[in-house]
Amino acid sequence: MFFFRTKTIKQKIIIGTTINCTFALLLAFVSIVSFEYFNYRTQAENDYRILTKILESTNRSAVGSHDGEKVTTKTNSILKLKPEVIAACVYLPDGTILSQYSRSVKEMITFPLAQSTEVIQFQKNWIDIFHPIRAADNKTLLGIQFMRVDNHAFHKEISDYIALFMIIFPLPIAIAIFLALYLQASMAQPLTELREVARQISQDKNFNVLIKSLTDDEIGFTMGEFNAMVRELKKHDTHQNRFARVLEEKINDRVSELKKEITRRKKAEKRERKLQNQLDRSRRMESLGILAGGVAHDLNNILGPVVAYPDLILSQLPENSPYRKDLEAIHNSAMRAAAVIQDLLTLARRGNYQLQVISVKDLLESYLHSPEFIEKQMLHNAVKVETDIAANTPGIKGSEVHLRQVLMNLTLNAMEAMPDGGTLKIASKACWIKKTTPVYSGVLRKGQYTQLQVIDTGEGIRKQDADSIFEPFYTNKQMGKSGTGLGLAIVYGIVADLKGFIDLKSEPGVGTEFSLYFPATRRLVTQHSKHRTVPKGDERILIVDDDAEQRALAKKLLTHLGYEVFSTSSGRKAQRVVHNNDFDLIVMDMILEDEMDGLDSIEAILKQKPQQRFVIASGYSESERAKKAQKLTDAPYLTKPYSLNEIAHAIRSVLDKKSKVLL
Repeated sequence: MFFFRTKTIKQKIIIGTTINCTFALLLAFVSIVSFEYFNYRTQAENDYRILTKILESTNRSAVGSHDGEKVTTKTNSILKLKPEVIAACVYLPDGTILSQYSRSVKEMITFPLAQSTEVIQFQKNWIDIFHPIRAADNKTLLGIQFMRVDNHAFHKEISDYIALFMIIFPLPIAIAIFLALYLQASMAQPLTELREVARQISQDKNFNVLIKSLTDDEIGFTMGEFNAMVRELKKHDTHQNRFARVLEEKINDRVSELKKEITRRKKAEKRERKLQNQLDRSRRMESLGILAGGVAHDLNNILGPVVAYPDLILSQLPENSPYRKDLEAIHNSAMRAAAVIQDLLTLARRGNYQLQVISVKDLLESYLHSPEFIEKQMLHNAVKVETDIAANTPGIKGSEVHLRQVLMNLTLNAMEAMPDGGTLKIASKACWIKKTTPVYSGVLRKGQYTQLQVIDTGEGIRKQDADSIFEPFYTNKQMGKSGTGLGLAIVYGIVADLKGFIDLKSEPGVGTEFSLYFPATRRLVTQHSKHRTVPKGDERILIVDDDAEQRALAKKLLTHLGYEVFSTSSGRKAQRVVHNNDFDLIVMDMILEDEMDGLDSIEAILKQKPQQRFVIASGYSESERAKKAQKLTDAPYLTKPYSLNEIAHAIRSVLDKKSKVLL
């Protein structure tokens, strides 16, 4: 069956017709031969059974008397008329041959063993017949008649049949092949064409092909219907193609829109993640700043006496006192501790800033020629310093002291990142931000900025460290040898306080680039020098502070300066004291433990005495409430811990100003 599955219809028709014709001819031939064979056997059995019976009746008496010669004579006379009989003999019951006959004297016959029953055996070239010879009573066995008949005539007849079959066989086969070709032309050809058309339609999508071999029979009708179906498919395909093109255009347009939308969303998500990271970083820094500010406030109260009492004692000691150096060492150590506390306040965005318009160009040139920078250069003499300070670099509003601290921390870190040498580049320029741009510490809004850059070719910052380098005490350096661990945290706090932004780019093994952005300004102001002498006075002063040690310290300092000093621990107590007494000046702490802070206390006192004068003191920087109190009183701001000189000048700046007004 698989053989026919791989053949074409034309081949199937030819092969099938040929096989059927051949099978029919073979079947007919086999039927004829079989019929002749069985007919021959039946006829032979009947004929030679009759012949043996004739021989039996003829030779019965001679056999009974064992007269072999007589039997031979009678047998020969009968069998001469039967040339197909090859040989014959008569056996006695004991199996001995009484008489025998041979068609030719030359033929040597070997007679088989006698069989006492009637048997007809068909051999390849002859037929052996055994027939018992019985007496008249049909019971006594007198002998056995044997006869061998030649069947070559039958074989020749069969050979003639085969020869005739081989002569006749090609003719019907040729007729069958001719009929197959005719059937193929009339029936298989349209089907073959149908297959080819169907292939072009299914594989090539070619609906322009039609079946051309159309007949008037059922196949022709079917082919015509198929052509009609193809025409309908062509119309449908044309419509589908047109629809598919329109749909494809719409899909392409939509895909293009989706790609743009996905791109926009990815950018938005990336921007959102960056902003979220910046927000998290800002919140973390704010939390750390709150912690640092609280610690600094408490340390300021503790450190106040350590700063002020040596100052007070030194003012009373003679110049040649042996204790002066020891007290000066204590005072200097206390001032260094106060500087660390100021760093913590800066980190907490609570530093004490004296803001003014600063020329960044002059600031950089001044810093690059300063002793501290030259000293750092000498320690890192393998580092090459380059500058690119644009002449049109705008000024910024800030604190020169704190900006110098920013420069010092960034340049020192850069130098330490290049132990084997490298290049340190310090640059500044005007920078226009045309659209909102995310940077490391926030988002730059549109506008003009002053850009200050510190770039090194050092070790770089690892990605896992980049998010934490501005946190307090996060450092890869050995604590106590390279700094306090607050350097970059202070940079972050100062830049944020000055409403600036930081951007960081770094690659390990390549280098690091810090870019600082400050709101630009073109306005410049001159700076005023501070008083250097310690002024004194004799006015009445009230100290308001919730810390007993701070009250005692302030009272002792002001008493030493000649003032009449009183103190109280809360705003409510101060309000009652002022109601019944007059004071030339009140030193008001901004942070008080009861429900009234410094601003609340000032407002309550001013309601009683609108002309009351104040100096504001606090361990924190100028908060919004402190600024409001300053605006309300036109008072100076005194940062704890303060020295004798600082509190003396602050008090005289208020009292002398007021005195001049009164005059």
